[in-house]
Amino acid sequence: MRRSGPPMRYLRSLSAAIALAVAFASILIVSPPVAATQNHPSWTQGDFWVYTRTQGSTTSTIRLDVHEKSTLTLTSGTYSVWNVTTTTTSSSTTVVTNSWIQDSTLATVRAHFTVLGSDVLVDFDPPLVDAVFPLNVNAQWSLSTTIRVVSSGFTFPLTYTATVIAENTTTVAAGSFSVAVIQSPSSSGGPHNRDHYSEGAGNHVRRESYDANGNRVSDQQLTSYRYQSSTLGLLLIGIGIAIVAVIAIAVIVTMRRRRARGPPQQPPQTPPPP
Repeated sequence: MRRSGPPMRYLRSLSAAIALAVAFASILIVSPPVAATQNHPSWTQGDFWVYTRTQGSTTSTIRLDVHEKSTLTLTSGTYSVWNVTTTTTSSSTTVVTNSWIQDSTLATVRAHFTVLGSDVLVDFDPPLVDAVFPLNVNAQWSLSTTIRVVSSGFTFPLTYTATVIAENTTTVAAGSFSVAVIQSPSSSGGPHNRDHYSEGAGNHVRRESYDANGNRVSDQQLTSYRYQSSTLGLLLIGIGIAIVAVIAIAVIVTMRRRRARGPPQQPPQTPPPP
């Protein structure tokens, strides 16, 4: 009689492994975000973010679209940048601004916009950095750039500071996100901004402006977005689980077939010669 103990124990082990893999994937995919260190995004052509901005009694919609990637050479160096269009729509006007941005620091390298019917092209040399990654509580930076109006050659220096004041979860119309809150300038004694950056969204999910008395004067919140790097991560997790499940099922089927066939038949033994 064949012993069925070891195969059955192995079958139970495989079933347990599949169950653990599925449970782990469920935790990764559907668990609420937890505040943690935020790293820089990795943008892809076609990414976008849509915000609703409220300032007093005025409401506007702001949409950022990521287009092609290229390089820009300034005095301080050559930078890999994304062309990003920012479309601001209010009740009466629509304004489109072109920017060239590094996703590694969210730094603006060049901006092209219209003022009083005239096109203006501005370079930031070195780039105007928005965040120094990774972002942890109490991380801070003090940087400077030179703003150059390309058409006239007019330049002026700019020094700026920022501090990560908190790590928490921010809930907006697009969902709940683990964020690092960046305050600029670092001192809150005067007017300042607070930007809630989320690695999961690939950009800021909320941007607030305060006056010198600490009153919030504008609030910009994410309403919808498409960040393909985040989607790719979930897809890879799903593919990994599927591969584990397929291998486990193949092993189970093979074991069952072997058990159904029974032990291999031994050829009859030849009697010894007289």
